[in-house]
Amino acid sequence: MPTSESAAEAGENQGPDYLASLRLVRGRMEGSSGRLACAVVLATLGVCAELVPVWVVYRLVLAATGGFLDWAFVLRHAGFATAGVLIGFFAMGLALAQSHIVAFDVIHRLRLAMARHMARLPLGYFADRASGDAKKLVVDEPEKLEAIIAHGIPEGVSAVATWLAVSVWLFAVDWHMALASVVLTPLSFVLLSIGMKRGGRHARVYQAAGARMNATIVEYLAGMPVVKVFNRTGESFAETGAAVRDYEDIETRWARDYMPLGGAFYMLVLANIVVILPVGLALMHQGSLPLPTLLLFVILGANYSQPLLKLFNQFHGLAHISMGSTAIADLLNEAPQTDAGRRVTLPHHDVAFEQVRFGYGESDVIHGLDFVARTGQVTALVGPSGSGKSTIAGLIPRFRDVRAGRITIGGVDVRDISLDQLMETVAFVFQDTFLFSDTVAANIRFGKPDASDAEVHAAAAAARAHDFISALPQGYDTPLGEQARTLSGGERQRIAIARAILKDAPVIVLDEATAFADPDNEAAIQEAIGALTHGRTLILVAHRLHTIMTADQILAIDRGRVAECGTHDGLLGRHGLYARLWDDYEHAQAIQLRPAGAEAQQDSA
Repeated sequence: MPTSESAAEAGENQGPDYLASLRLVRGRMEGSSGRLACAVVLATLGVCAELVPVWVVYRLVLAATGGFLDWAFVLRHAGFATAGVLIGFFAMGLALAQSHIVAFDVIHRLRLAMARHMARLPLGYFADRASGDAKKLVVDEPEKLEAIIAHGIPEGVSAVATWLAVSVWLFAVDWHMALASVVLTPLSFVLLSIGMKRGGRHARVYQAAGARMNATIVEYLAGMPVVKVFNRTGESFAETGAAVRDYEDIETRWARDYMPLGGAFYMLVLANIVVILPVGLALMHQGSLPLPTLLLFVILGANYSQPLLKLFNQFHGLAHISMGSTAIADLLNEAPQTDAGRRVTLPHHDVAFEQVRFGYGESDVIHGLDFVARTGQVTALVGPSGSGKSTIAGLIPRFRDVRAGRITIGGVDVRDISLDQLMETVAFVFQDTFLFSDTVAANIRFGKPDASDAEVHAAAAAARAHDFISALPQGYDTPLGEQARTLSGGERQRIAIARAILKDAPVIVLDEATAFADPDNEAAIQEAIGALTHGRTLILVAHRLHTIMTADQILAIDRGRVAECGTHDGLLGRHGLYARLWDDYEHAQAIQLRPAGAEAQQDSA
């Protein structure tokens, strides 16, 4: 694991893309541009209206020093000031209402676009990413765009407009005093830009450290039951603690690089008054500057940089949000899985692997694989752990695409079949069963959304799940809740099998379908699996070897290759890999678990 220091060096000079969030928003504005423009105009009107009281004070001072101040003049200008305040609040309120509507609309569109795009990515894309990263990317990062759209754009544009208006006003009144008011502003922003450039080089490392910290925290919390049982709180928290410390270290580095110049910016940007007063008093002493004009510059000039400071605060938030927007853009730019987009006629549903090669990274884990799984037969994949069985199974529905060779269904390359048709053709039951926090019926019906209750019940019965479902408090209408924690592993697996049965796909892939079944139900599930073979191509990944003794074809996989192929009896007669796996399996089944020393005590007795 690289240290934060080496990571920081690797990310040197890779500052954030400050405009990433704006580009992301611009691409999702469909139909909302007019509403956002209206919000910007209203926000600008609201900020400009806030200057009316300043103008009123200036006019009153002029009237007082000119000797023409009366109650009618005061009341009239008080009305102007009141109207300015009310218009300012009303316009800003309308602006924020409009911009928030746009913000939530854009975020809604963005999340839909992300969901649709993620659905077109191969499943392997998600297998390589931590769940904490995915949650942050889909839930947290789009939510941050609300600050940019609802506040940043209207308030930022209005701040610039107000600054320009005030600048023109000041120079129109007295250019000498106007220069005194603005002289510190360019210097302060030069310091700021240098400080942001120095600190921004840590941006990418900061983002990576934040993602790592989120992922380790999610993993730590998810594994809390195991941590507690084995009393390994300290050791298990080590990785999370290291991630938090690295994140803290990078934030500290960023702050140290930014703060000296950033602090100087905050000091200078609001220090106009220290120039305005000496210059103004000197000009008054020379008789070239009247008191009302000095008062105007004291009021306006002292706050001359406030709009720019507001703009900077928006820009500072934009920098942090843009880092997350860059990750969203990377996701949306990820090449989707190629889709032929056409439905083809499949004369049969034999699944054939032809010189298939596949690997993670640069090295292959599947090497020139050749076999055919026939329609109406059971083909079992067995082998040592890590031999590539589940990887092979996942290639059939294109969870990942092969590196060389091809996989065909009915003689057609799976890459030449539209993804929709491929998903209709192949049903897959994972070893790690996932159920939605919906009712039992809804989870089964996920395999066929328009299925009737009778079809759902029939599929559950075929999967030997009907009896335990009927015993639930609300039967098929029982909500399962998060991760279906109220069900046993075997019950969850049988619901998943029922879902696959209801789908009625001609090709079914079962990745150790009986992994969590108890002995009482394992035979029943085997019967259900046997019934599935009628007219279908059935491919099993098996660890319990006795469950595939009657398979029509057994492939013994070793290091990504077919070491042996045949029936159970035929492979045992070869005395090869399968025979060794069978001997190991029988030996494991014969082992009786007894306390240490129990055998010796029994012999002595």
